[in-house]
Amino acid sequence: MSVREQLLMFLQIVGYNLRFRVVGGYLYRSTETIHRYFSIVLDAILKLYPDLIQLPNGATPREIRNSRRYYPWFADCVGAIDGTHVVASVPLEIQGKFRGRKGYPTQNVLAAISFDLKFSYVLAGWEGSAHDSRVLEDALTRPRGLQVLQDKYYLVDAGYGIRNGFIPPYSGVRYHLKEYDDNPPQNEKELFNLRHSSLRTTIERGFGVLKKRFKVVDNDPFWDFKTQVDVILACCIIHNHIMGIAPNDMFMEEVIQEEQSETPNVLTEQASYTQPYQTQSERRAENREWARKRDAIAHAMYMGKKGEKQFRWSRPMERLMLEILADEVKLGNRPNNSFKSSSFTRVVDAMKDKFGVTCSVEHVENHLRTVRSSWSTIVKIREKSGFGWDDTLKMITASPSVYHAYIQKNPGHDKYIDNKIELYDEMAVVVGKDLATGSFAKSFVDVNLETPFVPKTSVEQKDVTSARSSEVRATSSRTKQHHKRNRSNEDIEKMSQQLGEVAAALNKISANKLDINQLHEEIMKIEGYSEEFLDLSKTLFDFSREVQERLGHRIKYFEVADSASIA
Repeated sequence: MSVREQLLMFLQIVGYNLRFRVVGGYLYRSTETIHRYFSIVLDAILKLYPDLIQLPNGATPREIRNSRRYYPWFADCVGAIDGTHVVASVPLEIQGKFRGRKGYPTQNVLAAISFDLKFSYVLAGWEGSAHDSRVLEDALTRPRGLQVLQDKYYLVDAGYGIRNGFIPPYSGVRYHLKEYDDNPPQNEKELFNLRHSSLRTTIERGFGVLKKRFKVVDNDPFWDFKTQVDVILACCIIHNHIMGIAPNDMFMEEVIQEEQSETPNVLTEQASYTQPYQTQSERRAENREWARKRDAIAHAMYMGKKGEKQFRWSRPMERLMLEILADEVKLGNRPNNSFKSSSFTRVVDAMKDKFGVTCSVEHVENHLRTVRSSWSTIVKIREKSGFGWDDTLKMITASPSVYHAYIQKNPGHDKYIDNKIELYDEMAVVVGKDLATGSFAKSFVDVNLETPFVPKTSVEQKDVTSARSSEVRATSSRTKQHHKRNRSNEDIEKMSQQLGEVAAALNKISANKLDINQLHEEIMKIEGYSEEFLDLSKTLFDFSREVQERLGHRIKYFEVADSASIA
């Protein structure tokens, strides 16, 4: 396959979210060939990041320097930072880590975008349940991570908070106003928020163009999660290349038209910040989320009017909740790492029976989030250098010097160190396996430019390898399974022999000597197929006869064409 054809194949897959077999049909290539060359092109594109993904050089961006609205006030601003959620496909046992506010598994992608809509930094692969500020902290602390030049800063939303090198809008101040309208900004804070919002549309526009240009970013992926992360990074690299040669393509025009058609709303920063570009399905999901939030607010207002106090959790109540939820885990009532509603209802009923208090399912869910946050802090402390663990007392230990140095930076964590952690075992069962860790996170600097490419094992190869390793493991099993193992090996040998006959028939395709009827007979000899499969196979073989007749002339044409090109 030529380099041009390889690149065309890769762009078809990421641009239109096509499956390997579909692209293979377009290019008259096998699925295995498409899979192998997709991995080769992906690896090659990732190694282009030093040329196409570059951090700001510190100069005032042209888009700010040439605007009276922004210059000189934003002269030190070098870009905007935000996160977006991309649909993820992960194993069932870890989906809880990836399921955040979207309700389905996602990966949290952090990106820094300059005002010419080029990505200057991307960190992909964080679990969808991770908060944006946590992902940003990882980007700043990882080796060769995100770096902010001295006295320069990025614009961020309120979720990140104000810190060195990052400026969010004012909290509690109106946002998304119009500067020249019947309701203009009334003070300097509102004016700052207005222009902050205008500049931050860069990041939203960048995400919007990326998702429109590469359909694979906004659809269910069909490869392993490591490849999903690499594909996001590769799409950002290609996006930067396109922005350098054709910045005003049709995708950019579509996003700008959508932005202009939206009517800005007057919001307070309590409603926070603008959201990045969303598809219709994402918008519907978020509308449902806000409807639930509206219902919760209305309920809280009504209960507050009646004088009901906030529900308070005592230690015995928390113990009962964790014991019940731990039992629910053992009963298998936590599919996809999310508890069923019946599990929370069981806790509510137990609270009423044992303590005589009335709580709701929402109270249980909210307190479970608090427990999950506490567990995350415990895990983080245990992983730090200098801390030990006493499994008998369920206590994190540390020397006085390490303790005082850590508490000085984290004064709220003193209750977790040199103190017995109550309900540790119950917490480990209930929330210990569904915390975001960032172990899958990857940026461009994690790409090893010196390592030669090793083709990834295809699905078919993995299956064969797995079968062979299983057979090897079977030979080392206990002797009492000897007869059963021999029978299994005989079945495998018989199946392999039959499949070999089928493969021999398939090899005749290249020479156009395949007898479809003979191939059908060989397939029918293999035992274990259902009646539905046999009926389907008959239909497919009838279709194959017709295809073979139609392709006979085309095969001869391509052979002549190849001979002519070589000559």
